[in-house]
Amino acid sequence: MIFPGKWMVKIVDMKSSSKAVQTKSKIKQTFMDLLRQKKLEDITVTDICKEVCITRGTFYYYYQSAVSLMDELKNELAQEIIAVIKLRFKDGDWNILPIIFEILKKNDPEIVRVTLNKTNGYQCVGRIFASLKEAVRPTLMYKIDTLNGESFDYLYSYITSGISGVLILWVEKGMNPETRVIEKSMIKMINRSQQQMANEIPELNTFKQKIGLDSSSKQK
Repeated sequence: MIFPGKWMVKIVDMKSSSKAVQTKSKIKQTFMDLLRQKKLEDITVTDICKEVCITRGTFYYYYQSAVSLMDELKNELAQEIIAVIKLRFKDGDWNILPIIFEILKKNDPEIVRVTLNKTNGYQCVGRIFASLKEAVRPTLMYKIDTLNGESFDYLYSYITSGISGVLILWVEKGMNPETRVIEKSMIKMINRSQQQMANEIPELNTFKQKIGLDSSSKQK
């Protein structure tokens, strides 16, 4: 494979080799170390290559830029959150916020900070919850038997918007490792919202039937 530019090199396609895995791991770790010293926009490919002792050609074999490296790390964090939540939901643990906190606290704080800052946070968390929506739908609709498709969408949007705001505020305030108080408060609010939704949906459905907005009540 040929790379254009001053550092033209021919590299055998061995991205899956143990040496390649080690090199990529060193690049990531060095990048995270640099994030503790500099802002993301101030980190250059030259900085990374100098610390890892690799050529620019080697770096470009794996990544297009420092930004693309950051994007991969953010995506890995998001995919980990999605995978764990799906697994926990299958096991009956549907409290999303404590699960996310658990994952974030064991990951590199600089990656978490860049991923969930005010600039990137809502977009990143939004993608996570969009990916989870259909996976958690059956569990929530079973748990709250008054939910239908439309009311689930509203409830899911309400809950996930609140969680997104909490996570981004937590990062902004320094990521205090003690999150139990936050988790308990949010769980109480979510439970109250679910109960309120359960009480209001039958009334709403009855009202819609009366005014002819419920398609199920229309004669064929």
